[in-house]
Amino acid sequence: MRKKVAVILSRFPFPLDKGDKLRAYHQIKYLSQDFDIYLFSLHTEKVSQNALKELEPFCKEISLYHISYFDIFKGIIFSLMHHFPIQVGYFFSKRIKKEITNRINALQISTTYCQLSRTALYAEDLTCRKVLDFQDAFSTNYLRLSENTGGIQKLLYKREYKIMHTKKKKVIGSFDYCTIISAFDKSQIYDPSDSIVVVPNGVDTEYYSSTNKQENYDLLFVGNLSYLPNKNAVYFLVQNILPLLLKVNPNLTIRIVGADTPKEIFALANANVHVSGFVAEIREVYDTAKVFVAPLFTGAGLQNKILEAMSMQIPCITTSVVNKSLDGQDNIHLLIANNEQEFVSKIESLISSAALRVKLSSSAREFVAQSFSWETANKKLKEIL
Repeated sequence: MRKKVAVILSRFPFPLDKGDKLRAYHQIKYLSQDFDIYLFSLHTEKVSQNALKELEPFCKEISLYHISYFDIFKGIIFSLMHHFPIQVGYFFSKRIKKEITNRINALQISTTYCQLSRTALYAEDLTCRKVLDFQDAFSTNYLRLSENTGGIQKLLYKREYKIMHTKKKKVIGSFDYCTIISAFDKSQIYDPSDSIVVVPNGVDTEYYSSTNKQENYDLLFVGNLSYLPNKNAVYFLVQNILPLLLKVNPNLTIRIVGADTPKEIFALANANVHVSGFVAEIREVYDTAKVFVAPLFTGAGLQNKILEAMSMQIPCITTSVVNKSLDGQDNIHLLIANNEQEFVSKIESLISSAALRVKLSSSAREFVAQSFSWETANKKLKEIL
């Protein structure tokens, strides 16, 4: 008899335009081979029939719960009154929690798997085996953001950091196991019980394989542009790095692609900067660039866009912050840069040498193929569940 596993998500895992969706989708797809999956998904945006059809083959049952603006307001008030992170309150509804709890109990679920701390409260009253996927060290992300912002934003991020850092100790104790995306992220969380298991993301190297290399653009950045670290990376690339590059190469071009592109990013477009917004077939995007650049100085976790770009055999330049979770070797799998001059120097070296680009991109693809397999990662998760 197949084991029943409930999966609680804060967002429906399709389309694959955000990192948490990508991780959940591939985990559900893999786990459905051995378990009966009962998906409980919160959502703030309408879930299309096409999205449902993508998940139906892997799920025994799908239950959707709409988080309304009123639910969000109440949840934020709840988080302020009870000293919870605002992002937890944003996704929390007592009404929905009761419905999910009743349904999981009725189904006699063996294990409940929650993705992200924001869903932890939904498992609070469950008596079955419980596993929580932190995904990454969100508290570290908020600390970095507090150090790189000012005013009200700085105060908000500092509050979120302190509360999440404190609450995680209690959360760990209320779950049988917790998972996280990398060894570095695990090192950021105090865990005396050693119940946190590293379950990395993967990349489908067969799917993310270059077939029509065009290199119409010199540089490329891809990412969800509603995510502040990604927005800041775009501004740094366009406003700090690009002017220095144009002094040497006035015709250099950058392409910016990403879901939820705000109007202020579109406003950056000019003869050198091409802003495409969301593009459905991301492989075609990767094939248009010579170099992938990700100047992220805040954030946490494993960057899927870096894995995809490396798999597509695009040489990548990113920061030490990003590479802490990736753990690639500088000058072999990718190039590391941590300030404007380092980015400029390494971009110029790659743009001017096709041979160097080929050498770096070949090593990069081999690295992700060996180190970031969805099947290998998800086998660890299966053992825990």
